[in-house]
Amino acid sequence: MKFLATLALLAATATAGPVTKTFSLQTTGASNSSLNGLYLTTKHTDPLNSLAVFTGGASDAASFYLSNGTVRYQAEDGAPWAMALVSEDDRKAAVEVSVSPTTGSTGFSFASDGDLETSNKNWGGWLACTDSALYYVNLAQTGSYTGCDTVELKASS
Repeated sequence: MKFLATLALLAATATAGPVTKTFSLQTTGASNSSLNGLYLTTKHTDPLNSLAVFTGGASDAASFYLSNGTVRYQAEDGAPWAMALVSEDDRKAAVEVSVSPTTGSTGFSFASDGDLETSNKNWGGWLACTDSALYYVNLAQTGSYTGCDTVELKASS
């Protein structure tokens, strides 16, 4: 009987997925103090896509997790939402959160101080803007990013 109980426990352990640590992302380091302390969430733009946008309260923050260098959104529906740096012809490029296992950007990691970074060659840092959306500095383009301030995105539990 002990053998069967041990076998059942091993089977349950083998089929359980790894425990993923979720986190929220919060802005810091902006020279415009109104852009500090904002939490990242999502705003649907169509059934399969959302924009990464900021909200003031931690209770409205989205939960994310890091999986093989891709930032994934912990969606209530269990769909494979992933953060993607959208390459545009603009110095201020959009960040989308899409339902597609193939569209998420890779290369994300956390620096020793908890800042979310990416190894994407065109990424020049995060931007928080007065329109509440998250952008990134697209190094492949020239120009300015009016109405925005460079920020750091820190993970918080």
